[in-house]
Order: sequence, then C-alpha cells, then structure tokens
Amino acid sequence: MKPIIGISVNYKEQTSRIADAYVQAVHLAGGVPLLIPVLDDKETLENAMRQVDGLLMSGGADIDPSYFNETPIPELGDVDPKRDFYDCTLIDFARRHQLPILGICRGMQVLNVCFGGTLYQDIYAQHSDQLLNHDQSEARQIETHTVTVTPGSTLSQILGCEQIGTNTFHHQAVKDVAQNLCTVASSSDGICEAIESNDYPIIGVQWHPENLALANKESHIALFQWLINEAKLFREARFLHETFVSLDSHCDTPMVFTDDMNLGERTEGALVDFVKMDEGRLDAIFMAAYIPQRELDETATKAANDLAKTILERIHTQLHSNGDKAMLALTADAIETAKQLHKKAVTPALENGYAIGTDLSQVVQFYNAGVRYITLCHNGDNAICDSAAKSQNTHNGISDFGKQVIAEMDRLGIMVDISHVGEKSFWDALAYSKNPVIASHSSARALCDHPRNLTDEQLKALAKKGGVCQVCLYEDFLSKTDKASLQRAVDHIDHIVKTVGIDFVGIGSDFDGGGGILGCQASNELINITKELLRRGYSHDDIRKIWGGNLLRVMRQVETNAQV
Repeated sequence: MKPIIGISVNYKEQTSRIADAYVQAVHLAGGVPLLIPVLDDKETLENAMRQVDGLLMSGGADIDPSYFNETPIPELGDVDPKRDFYDCTLIDFARRHQLPILGICRGMQVLNVCFGGTLYQDIYAQHSDQLLNHDQSEARQIETHTVTVTPGSTLSQILGCEQIGTNTFHHQAVKDVAQNLCTVASSSDGICEAIESNDYPIIGVQWHPENLALANKESHIALFQWLINEAKLFREARFLHETFVSLDSHCDTPMVFTDDMNLGERTEGALVDFVKMDEGRLDAIFMAAYIPQRELDETATKAANDLAKTILERIHTQLHSNGDKAMLALTADAIETAKQLHKKAVTPALENGYAIGTDLSQVVQFYNAGVRYITLCHNGDNAICDSAAKSQNTHNGISDFGKQVIAEMDRLGIMVDISHVGEKSFWDALAYSKNPVIASHSSARALCDHPRNLTDEQLKALAKKGGVCQVCLYEDFLSKTDKASLQRAVDHIDHIVKTVGIDFVGIGSDFDGGGGILGCQASNELINITKELLRRGYSHDDIRKIWGGNLLRVMRQVETNAQV
C-alpha cells in the first residue's frame, strides 16, 4: 500500500482548508494525501495521526511569538492560537512516534519553534542586513531567487545540487536554529532557507516546493519523494512490529524509580515507560535490578541482597499498578501472550551476582522473585567471578562458588548473562553452563576495543553454544573515535551477523543505565533501529530474530532444560 501522508491545513471562515498544490505534490510523489482538520482536541488529533506514515506541515499565517518567549512587535501579522496549538500537537506526535516530517514555509518555522528555536517576527524590521524581496508578486511556480545548500547535507543529496532556484512568500523566518536542528540552506542575504535534523528524518524549507513540483521542477519533486520514501520505511517498520514480538533485553529503569513515578504515564525522569514503549513499538523488556559492586564482607553483601529484593519489589509494584497496560512475563510463552493481550511484557533480571553473596539459597529466592537472568558480575570481582573492569583477578575466572551458582541457575531455568565478566570468566561460563548463555548488553570488540565487548573469537564460541549477543546502545561500547549513533549500533549488528550469522544477535539498550545514542535516545525511538535494518536490506525474518526471536529461543531452551 502507498504510504499515507498527513497534511496540516489552515483554518479560515470556520473551514479547514489547504491549497490543492500540497495535495497534488504528495500524490505526484506516490503518497496518499490525508488532510487533518484543525481541532483543539489533542486526543482526537493524535488518533488521526495514528493513521499516517509521514507528516507534511504546510504554510500559513504568523506564529504567536509567545511560543518562543517574545512579545509581539507591530509588524507581526495575523496569528491564530487554534492553528498554533494544532500544529504543535501534530509535530509533537510525529516526533514521539518517529514519523518523517517535511515542513514548508510556516511549517519549517513552527518546526524550529517546537524544537526550541526562535523566529524573526518580521525580517524587514528585525534583520540587520539589506534583504532580498521575500514576498514575490510573481506566480508561485516562478523562481525568483537562488538558495545555496550546504554540501553533504541530506537536503543537498535530495536536491542533487548545492544551488537551487526557489520562490518566496514570507516575512517571518528562522532566527536562532533549534539545538537539535541545523541550517542547511541560505539565501544571499543570510536568511535561513532550510533546516534539517542530522539524526531523524526531519526537513524544513522556507520556499514552496509544492508549486514548483507541479511545474515539473525535478529537484523540488525530489523533496516530496524523500518524504514518501521515508514514510514507506516507517510504514513497513510499523507493520513488522505489529507482527512479531520486539524485545529489549536490558534496561536499568528501576535505578531511577521514585516514590511518585508511574510507568503507566509519560515520565520525564526515565527513558523507559509503558507510554514510550508503545510509541516505539516495543513489546517486551527485561528490567534489571542493578547492584553496584562494594566490599565482599558479610555486611556489604547483605545490604546488596536487601537492595536487590527492594528493587524487584518496586518492579512488581509498578506492574500491579498498571495491570491494564503491562504484565509480569516469566517465560518466553508469557512474553508472546502479553503481546496478544496488548500488554507490555516485563521480565525482571539481576545485574550483578554480588547480591547473592556466598549464599547459594539466594539463587532460588531471586528466581521466585521473578529473575530470569543474572549478570554474573558488574564492575569489580565478586564471590562468583572476575569482571571485565576493575578486576583484581581474584579467582582467575569463575570461582568454585560461581560454578555452583551457574549449576543452580541451570537447574532453575535462569539464563546466565556474561555481560561485564572478564575474558577468563567468559570462557569458564561457557564451559560450566549446560545451556546457551547470553550477553544481555554487549557489543563487538572488533569495532570498539572495550573490555566489555566480545572479541570475534568469543562471538564464535557464544554462537557455537547457541547463545546470543545483544548489542548495547551505550556510547562507550559503540565507538572510541566519534559520537555514537544509531548507524554505529547497527554497524555492530552487521559485524556480528557477518561473523557468526543472523541467529546470534539482538538488542539490549541499557536505557536508564547510560544507554541512549543519537537517533535512538529512549524506548520511543527504538523503531528507528528497525528502519535502519530495513534500509540496509535485512529481511523481515532477520529483523524478527534480531528483535527478540533469538533471545526467546535461548530462553525457551533454558526453560526446557530446567529441573524444577
């Protein structure tokens, strides 16, 4: 099916209306135009937006300067509070759900404002340079001035040039570009003519390409084709997330729990909540009770044990409070059932076996509390094994007690997690466990030389045992040379697939424990990974495996081999 493009409209004389050129340009580029009427009801607008695959923000009247903390000047034109609220609601929804956005004229300006930028209320009154005429009297299909496009920008790649003729009909313009956007085109008088995001499919242009596209100007048609192609990608990704279980194998969200936090609502203090999971099309998540490494004496380990159980109780409390949105899922089947019930599946985990201390009976207690994998250590050696970071080589790998812990985990059906373990501990874990083991949040050392990551030799051994490496979205584990991005994370997935095959890789975000990268900064942005995998040619079945199929296979095997 063709992607559906929502088009924002003007409101005048009690009528939602838009110039036909917008509609025809979307149709010409291969999309289905859908006009979204101007309403002041947020819920209704959001329900309308759930039907679309991309958003075109159209031109129109001036924007109320209160939106960028200024008072009106005399030269300000007509403003419409209803249109401003409407536009901001559409953009907010599109941002949260990762829809592509193309802003035109006012649409570009309101994009900048919604992202935190400012405007000239009137360029002729507020801009210091001698200006071109930006309100042409010529017909809309006539180009009246030239715009210079930044080389290497997404816009330059779309247009296929670094200078382009445009029309112009405005007296407001972008002044301070929002922090998450950048200027990618300007006119000769210094007016910003285009903005884009480096990390998301968002572009705004100050001119009206819809009129030029209908005049068969190929570069301007290409702007609408870009929107359609990005919308196709979103539509396909959304379809995939509707058909399979998507699973994030590691978050540390319980670390940021507060007494008044409710994961059933949008939370400012957490990268994971059930609202963000819904927006990012994520079905299931392992929530870890993270325990920092302290001393190995009885008092400290008792405190760690108490803390772990308190955190696990908080996870259960959140699920009890949000039974209509989420459920405890302690088996692979339960995770799949949760999706059928339209609920988010939450599976507890324990990050750092330090909380076990030297009391083997604690393993069954954590199992009874819902824990379905245990990360054997964290940063520092514990009674179980030596770690990858801050190790004193206490045991030269896994201790005798650690062997007992692994055997008890195998007996109960708890997955062994080797993220954070030292290299000798890794090899020991593979040897001592009867089951496949997992790396719940690790990446490829061949691409980022960090002791937390797995070498190619380790990846091959992990795969031979039937295990899985869940690529982590933590900057330090993805790149040593530049700012980590979604593309870099998928590079790690690519490397693991090329090294050991598609059956042994997944995703463990580490959100709320340091995870979060450009292009994928919270659970609502996880669908962007799917879009990037599609862009790189991964099949639907490949993506299903990466997004949880592989880990669920391991989980089922561990369950099957359990002796309880």
